[in-house]
Amino acid sequence: MKRKILFLFIGGIYCLCAFAQTHRIDFIMAMNVKDLKKAEDVLSIWESDDASDPELYVALFNFYTLRSKDAGMLATSGYDMKYSRQALEFISKGIERFPMRLDMRIAKIFMLGELKAYQDYVAEVISLIIYSEKIDNNWKDEGFMSVDYPEDMFFGVVSDCQEFLFAKQDVSLFKDILRISDEMIKYYPDYCQSRLAASTIYITQKEFDKSLQMLLQAEKIDPANAIILFNIAYVYEKKGDKGNAKKYYELTIRYCNEKEEQLKEAATKQLEVL
Repeated sequence: MKRKILFLFIGGIYCLCAFAQTHRIDFIMAMNVKDLKKAEDVLSIWESDDASDPELYVALFNFYTLRSKDAGMLATSGYDMKYSRQALEFISKGIERFPMRLDMRIAKIFMLGELKAYQDYVAEVISLIIYSEKIDNNWKDEGFMSVDYPEDMFFGVVSDCQEFLFAKQDVSLFKDILRISDEMIKYYPDYCQSRLAASTIYITQKEFDKSLQMLLQAEKIDPANAIILFNIAYVYEKKGDKGNAKKYYELTIRYCNEKEEQLKEAATKQLEVL
């Protein structure tokens, strides 16, 4: 399922303490009507009353992100760097104090991507991967509630990050996509998507042997995955091995589910070509 990284103030309100609850409600109400002066005043009082509240850092990030967008309408990135740096500074402090908060980490990654700070973006994704193993994906959300299906959520975030870099169509980012895949394979060797992402880069670079190696490893983990099977067939076809290409296109057709009809049609077409 395609996941979208959204700003964090959309959601329920959780009670950490009486002050925090009141301040957060007041902040959300001010932000909803774009009363930035009122929102700033609420943040100042909130910080004075309870600077240890994790939701304060989320609110500060959202406030300065909105100011950055408003002030940066004419900028190439669409963001004003002064306010963007403040947003990143506050969310970084929040992560430092509350490293299990997945929403904070997603917010920082999202902003770095928006600012085209790709090296910092990749570094943050790798930091996320390393920490995920440390806490066994025991991620927390607003109000320190446990994240539903935390491992799946984590995998989805990493996959989305790689897709984001792919979408830039910038060959200089290929090495960064591979770095993320390498870290995922290191900590999650049974997660096929990382090998699939790496194999796609190798195909693009026409390094078909490396791509095939990744794909065959992925097949051992998930032998009925039609996408993996199709890619194996494609690589064999590119290598001139028609026998194995046919074999894997036929396997693709066999294992395609009802949602993969286009993939089935593509495999059928390639069989006709061969």
